Amino acid sequence: MPSYFSLLFKQDFSDVKAAGTSWEKLSRKMHDAFDMHRTKVTGPLHANWEGDDAENALRFLEDIETRVQIVQTEAMAITKVIDTTRQRMEQAQKDLRAVVNDAEAQHFRIDDDGNVRLPKQWEEPQPDESDETRYERLNKEALLQDYQVAINRAVDDALRASGEGQKALAELDGEILDHKNKQMAAESARDVDKVMDRLGEKGPKIPDDPKGAAEWWKGLDADEQREYATLYPDRIGTTDGLPSDVRDDANRMRMEQELNALRRTDAYAVPGNDERRHNLETLKAELDKRDGAPENKQLYLLNHDAGGDGKAVIAMGNPDTADNVAVQVPGTSTTMDSTGGQLNRIGKLQDAAEHEDPGTTTSTVYWLGYDAPEAPLLEEANTEVAATQRAEDGAQPLRDFTHGLRASHEGERANLTVLGHSYGSTTVGAAASDGEGLDADNIVAVGSPGMTVDRADQLNTENVYFGQASDDGIGWAQGLSLGRGPTHPDWGGTRFETDTSGHSGYWDDNSRSLANQGRIIAGKPVEEYVPPSQRDNR
Repeated sequence: MPSYFSLLFKQDFSDVKAAGTSWEKLSRKMHDAFDMHRTKVTGPLHANWEGDDAENALRFLEDIETRVQIVQTEAMAITKVIDTTRQRMEQAQKDLRAVVNDAEAQHFRIDDDGNVRLPKQWEEPQPDESDETRYERLNKEALLQDYQVAINRAVDDALRASGEGQKALAELDGEILDHKNKQMAAESARDVDKVMDRLGEKGPKIPDDPKGAAEWWKGLDADEQREYATLYPDRIGTTDGLPSDVRDDANRMRMEQELNALRRTDAYAVPGNDERRHNLETLKAELDKRDGAPENKQLYLLNHDAGGDGKAVIAMGNPDTADNVAVQVPGTSTTMDSTGGQLNRIGKLQDAAEHEDPGTTTSTVYWLGYDAPEAPLLEEANTEVAATQRAEDGAQPLRDFTHGLRASHEGERANLTVLGHSYGSTTVGAAASDGEGLDADNIVAVGSPGMTVDRADQLNTENVYFGQASDDGIGWAQGLSLGRGPTHPDWGGTRFETDTSGHSGYWDDNSRSLANQGRIIAGKPVEEYVPPSQRDNR
């Protein structure tokens, strides 16, 4: 039987490389199959099927999607193991061949088992050797030991790489066809984590700032991008500056993995898990409803957090390719349960903008990337809603997000508008007035209790707009603790005409309130507010 030395020295790794390529190709095909099944099969069915039979059929079809997604993930993990093991063994082979070539150039002899022998003239010591000859012999013997150690090290490195690869692959149990296993996605995600640990892989080193992250991503080749997105969805999905379609894929995978983990029997007893499971199920249901939507209405899940009241960042239309991008920051009492209503609002904003300029494309984003304060009950005081802390906590995440949109956008610079409603405008103000600002072309506030500043020109944006219904009760809060408030005569900015009622009517169909927001998003002039005392004189 050939020795490990001979096997490593002569090994041809082309078949191993081809195997890794085949597994990577399988992972890619599963990604495409999952996306096709979600958008062309279950997506339209979610929108059109109702009743018990429909629910049972969809449950079966989504189970197929889960298994396809697992194959995608685990095939990529296998690719990573094969490629990493091959590269480590190829390096060991390179080291081995270099040692052998150097030794043979010095006339040392190496047998098929990797044992090093002295050159022939030094094989047997002569009784009449001079001191100089004896000294040279000792040097040769020392060099022999160095060569032997280097050869043994190279062989050991190869064996270690092979053993670690074998143990890493053993972490994947391959039970995706077992219908009794109800926690497949969660188990698979944990298995892949174990695989990476076995390989000593720490994951991608992503720059902290959005611009740096965007440049890092663009510097990767296509294989590296697919690998990171598949194996590290938690890292890729939450990084501002990366492409929106990539983040969407990663976050949907992360959502499924988290949800399956929370559905485990042993997860029910953990405090907070019921709430997390509810939040993820709510988010998934809202996304599922719109999976078969037209291109401009397709949703991109750009971030989510199931903890507490829940957080979600969802784009309607791809913000990386749109001419106009609008980010809507909601206000008080917004939770994951608000997702459906908030998506309806950004849908109306998108329609309003595209109505104003049909020749352009618009992406609107629902940004609940902060912990919105709860509305106070009549019998309870709520200091959070009257303080700027929640807004200040959300300021940097909002800045990172808008700068990330700039970094990931393709082609000409988009017309970027950031809108805040109610306490959401307070968060927008805190984000825009500090640090590098939001890099927005327009800032819009509706129903604002204050934006943490005394003047519009402190928001680092030339175009600041606001609207407030005449009967919006939020007016009493302006100037108290969240800033002077946009309606103050010295605040500045441009007030646009509103014709809706109350604090939450700014998105009413066929309203001037909505149309004016659409004009701003589309880069068109607004209908400016005229005080009642001057309206008869127009």
